[in-house]
Amino acid sequence: MRRIAVVNHKGGTGKTTTAVHLGAGLAAAGRSVLLVDLDPQGNVGAWFGLDPDECSMADLAQGRLTASEARIEVRENLDVIASDWRLAEAEELLVTGREREKWLSNRLKGLSEYEFAIVDCAPSMSILTTSGLAFAEEVVIPISMEYLALIGVKQLVENILRMTVKNGGPVRITAVVPTFYQHNLRKSREILLALERHFGAALADPIRVNVRLSEAPSHGKTVFEYSPRSRGAQDYRRLVKRFAHA
Repeated sequence: MRRIAVVNHKGGTGKTTTAVHLGAGLAAAGRSVLLVDLDPQGNVGAWFGLDPDECSMADLAQGRLTASEARIEVRENLDVIASDWRLAEAEELLVTGREREKWLSNRLKGLSEYEFAIVDCAPSMSILTTSGLAFAEEVVIPISMEYLALIGVKQLVENILRMTVKNGGPVRITAVVPTFYQHNLRKSREILLALERHFGAALADPIRVNVRLSEAPSHGKTVFEYSPRSRGAQDYRRLVKRFAHA
């Protein structure tokens, strides 16, 4: 099973959008996927129209449910363990517990039937995010086309390296995904060049600004379903291919 954390400490970078479409795209390609929401905002469950009462990550974190009991099938080949505000309360217990950042790995240990496990991390360096990084072998970093986002990425990469040393296992940055890209803006082009210099082959093709992509969650659909010919669908299909064919 390939274990992938989608992470950025900064909000508004398209993190959940990337996690959802990477998972949904791989599932549509026939790969079995578990999509895990570690963000107490619960946007993954909301995207798929799940009732807040079905959000089980807090129960999984506190041992009231197993991972098999907490997962919900949302599409063919795609299961979700959804989150909500209660996870923020559970986080307080995780901070003082024995497992600390190992709790997610321990809870998901029995789920070996998936080809991919994709974790949508919280937009902070909390125990939730560190547990996602401790579970993962690969990291996907969405970066919005803002200069301040570049500053935050430096700290994020340092934290990823720190987690790798602490856990004794390699965590590699598989893809850096430029989001909200506008080719007609010099700022977007300059940031893209800076990312290319720093990350090289790990830099994925950019995800362009697209109205259909922003509309899709209000309809409970991915952009592949809502507007399959849109630029958003085209761009995320390219990202999915990086993983489906690897």
